[in-house]
Amino acid sequence: MEQREADVCVVGAGFAGLAAARVLKIAGKSFVVLEARDRVGGRVWAKEFEDGTKVSVGGTWIGDGQDRLKALVDEVGLGKYPQYEGDVDPEDPDDPLDPLDHGAETILRLDGANHRYKGLFAPIGVENLAVVGLAFEQLKALSATLPLDRPWEAPNATALDAQTLGGWIASPLNVPSDKAQIMLRQTMRLFFSAEPEEVSLLGSLVLARGGSGQGFEYYAAQKYTETHLVDGDGGGMPEVADRLARTLGDAIRTSSPVRRIRHSPGGVEVIGDDVTVRAKFAIVTAPPILAGVIDYEPPLPAAYGQLMRKTPPGAIFRFVVKYETAFWRAEGLSGETVAPQSLVPVSIDQCPKALTEGGDPPYGLLSCYAVGPAADTLARMSPAERKTTVLNELATRLSDKAVTECIGFSETDWSAEPWSCGGMIAHFSPGVLTSYGHVLHEPAGPIYWAGSERATDMHGLIEGAIRSGEQAANDVLAKLGSA
Repeated sequence: MEQREADVCVVGAGFAGLAAARVLKIAGKSFVVLEARDRVGGRVWAKEFEDGTKVSVGGTWIGDGQDRLKALVDEVGLGKYPQYEGDVDPEDPDDPLDPLDHGAETILRLDGANHRYKGLFAPIGVENLAVVGLAFEQLKALSATLPLDRPWEAPNATALDAQTLGGWIASPLNVPSDKAQIMLRQTMRLFFSAEPEEVSLLGSLVLARGGSGQGFEYYAAQKYTETHLVDGDGGGMPEVADRLARTLGDAIRTSSPVRRIRHSPGGVEVIGDDVTVRAKFAIVTAPPILAGVIDYEPPLPAAYGQLMRKTPPGAIFRFVVKYETAFWRAEGLSGETVAPQSLVPVSIDQCPKALTEGGDPPYGLLSCYAVGPAADTLARMSPAERKTTVLNELATRLSDKAVTECIGFSETDWSAEPWSCGGMIAHFSPGVLTSYGHVLHEPAGPIYWAGSERATDMHGLIEGAIRSGEQAANDVLAKLGSA
């Protein structure tokens, strides 16, 4: 078995691990990054259509305020382009972010009927919209009571952690409208890739609190706050990870799952299948459920294992469909559809950048999702049945062209990925944060932690993973400096 020595061993080469390694490199410290997959990027990944076109099938978009991610995109020499929302109204060019000024419409399919609309407000009736808006405001107010980095110390933490998000939504005192409940439940399913009844109310508010203090609205309304995709070959966002990894050289070792970490006050011994790294510190960036199956010698205090094992990822399928053209744009549609009663409740335009200013993209891409129990239902189908189901669902919203003009189809079952076990984010189950949250950010001797689930700001996002990885690396650097 190969033996390597370094100041720090980073476990995982997702964005948290890559960001941590970058900080260590800039500081002139030696490091080794061990990644279980045969690639870098973690829950950011590019796959290929049969014609060789690469497409992002994991984390893809950059949102407002995600400054560290934007800086890394610039640093590796890639560009960004805005999410398609139609042309800005020429009569009001001074407010390009006003959703009502965009020409493209969204489709809401509810109770078997399609409804076209612009802006944030789905056509579910003024009273139902008011209920949804008030629910978001109530949740934002609750999230504001949480200390950003220690939510389990909120004044009402125990009561919030004893409830589920689903239970809160189901209460007529909070959401006194069946239609509003349907819309809210579907929104929360997409956030957590799980049924709201699986998610602690306190745990859900960690996500809301991490969205720059804007509550769940930050995540729900990103498309109207300067949302961008990454331009360039390699499927977009995955190319950022690949280029960042190349700057780190041979310090990154893929196809090297970590099985055991021996630790003492003097350092760590990180043991993989074919390599052992001796280092002063380790930074573990694997998703909690995977970090929890590493064998730690001696065993970690019980709270660490309980936290990791009880922070499960949800179930999610990501489908990307390729077309010769973005036919929906010619019909005045943004490509975004919402169908909360469908197995495939959301589609989003994921087209590459147009070749010329104001022109059409070289081909059309629609990204679609199935989460929670719907993902499980689709997993029991054959690949051919899943493809037919997805295309037929799109056809009910976008016309038969969704079926007849399909020229490529990609599916990714994140629950079947052994080094993800689901996604795109893990959630906190009821009672977990108040019982074990105190070790969420706490190192275990020389072992530090990072990842999107451990982020405070931008919790659950690529941006959060980057910030978390950088923070862990800086904490380790402070220790190295004082050693």
